Amino acid sequence: MQYKALYRENRPEVFSEMLGQEHIVKILRHQIATDTVSHAYLFCGTRGTGKTTTARILAKALNCIGDTEDKPCGTCPHCRAIAESNFIDVIEIDAASNNGVDNIRELRESVKYPPSVGRKKVYIIDEVHMLSTGAFNALLKTLEEPPENVVFILATTNPEKMPQTVLSRCMRLDFKRVSAAEIKENMRRIAQAHGVEITESALALLAANADGSVRDSLSILEQCLSSGETRLDRETVLDFLGVVSEDFYLELTDDVLAADVSGALVLLDQALNEGKDVRQMMKDWMAHYRSLLIAKFVENPEDMLNMSSENIEKLKEQSRRIELPDLNRSIVTLARTINDARYSTQARILMEVAVVTIASGLSYGEEEAPRQAAPVRRPAPRQPAPRREAPAPRQAAPQQAPAQAQQAPPPWDADRPVPQPDAPGVQAPAEPPVQQAPPQTPAQGDDLAQIWEDVMEDAIESKPQMSMMRGAHLAAMNEKEFKLVVESDFMKMMLEREADLLCSLMEKRTGTWRKMVCRLDGEKEEESRESELARIAEEASAVLGTTVRIK
Repeated sequence: MQYKALYRENRPEVFSEMLGQEHIVKILRHQIATDTVSHAYLFCGTRGTGKTTTARILAKALNCIGDTEDKPCGTCPHCRAIAESNFIDVIEIDAASNNGVDNIRELRESVKYPPSVGRKKVYIIDEVHMLSTGAFNALLKTLEEPPENVVFILATTNPEKMPQTVLSRCMRLDFKRVSAAEIKENMRRIAQAHGVEITESALALLAANADGSVRDSLSILEQCLSSGETRLDRETVLDFLGVVSEDFYLELTDDVLAADVSGALVLLDQALNEGKDVRQMMKDWMAHYRSLLIAKFVENPEDMLNMSSENIEKLKEQSRRIELPDLNRSIVTLARTINDARYSTQARILMEVAVVTIASGLSYGEEEAPRQAAPVRRPAPRQPAPRREAPAPRQAAPQQAPAQAQQAPPPWDADRPVPQPDAPGVQAPAEPPVQQAPPQTPAQGDDLAQIWEDVMEDAIESKPQMSMMRGAHLAAMNEKEFKLVVESDFMKMMLEREADLLCSLMEKRTGTWRKMVCRLDGEKEEESRESELARIAEEASAVLGTTVRIK
């Protein structure tokens, strides 16, 4: 007897054996039970999700002669003949190799003849998007109004490549990726049937590499079963897949975080010399960065990541040492490298360039690093520009002040009352105006970094996701507002969304409520209305020789 591949041997024969497509099975079963089957279907979805298998099961249901109420039975002569591809009224066409106008003309001629044996003549056209434009046009009329006993089932992985005129004539059913839990349970059952013990971690690794495709999962499992091993664990599966363990990516990421280009390249060379696949390593390293992203923001990522508790702790520790901009930059670099490697015969060189790029703090395609590489990626707080000295605190009661002490107020006095002179025009008052106690004096120089650090600690305690905003720094502050400088539009948007929280925390820290102003690093600063009025008042005071305040 000829050997059958694992995915062919375990192909579902009836609807109840289908994996992960309950929404489609429910529709088709109801249509068969109520005799409301459509004349044309379009099955869409990624590879290995059951499109062709479902098409065959539907063809069986339409021609089943069994006594069971739930069609198809899978055991009657018609069902068995369709399963063995021997049923004359079920015609399967590969559109990749039969994509011309002449092929469709032959199909149109055969459609005219009624079914020979079964109740329905079923045409299954696989990879239908491969048909030429002329072939699609030749098929349109037949697809719209086929003979009474004819059903078309079109299957494709790329529905976006099909003409809208064809899509509008079909009932579209979208196949989704099968969940990892269903794939694991299916592989466990098959392994037990072959007398092989397989660990939970090995099943999880196989399911992760299948990426929602049942056929891919069975192809990988077959590779492992072919070794003759009676027990499959995670390490054994890693060897068969040609991939490396999580510890490798933890160490490689540590090297690039420390800007140790030499160590990272040597580590990569060792793995490649062991026969590991470089393209698979690119994908797995990007998956590691995705795990770091999740570990950074999800408190309990165990349910989202296929890892042991020990590796989860290592991930959390490493994620705390990498800043969000570096994380984003690394993922983008690897994604573009993976895309370039698809069309290159020098994938190893591309991987090495990616290592150097990430370790040097470069973005993909840049020629020089925007900053010096350092073991810790978090940028040091920038020092603000020199500020005008704040006025000395004033008493609430009236108090004579020396004439030489009268000087123009700083910008943050702009909203204080303007003294009203007794005569028209601006004149120096006979006595100094009543002094009022100002709000707390803004912090100076080095105090800004500490104030912002304290505010951020409180913000993160209130909302853990605020840890993404550590890249911002407090550039300046006066009695009216505090100014933040950020590195990206995304960070600016997030900070402005949490403006109320930050303003209240700043009030708690400094004793004064201030408005938050946020701008991009390097963006030209626009003068606020308050600052403009304060500047005008200062200039007027200098010209007139007296204090001018604008209310």
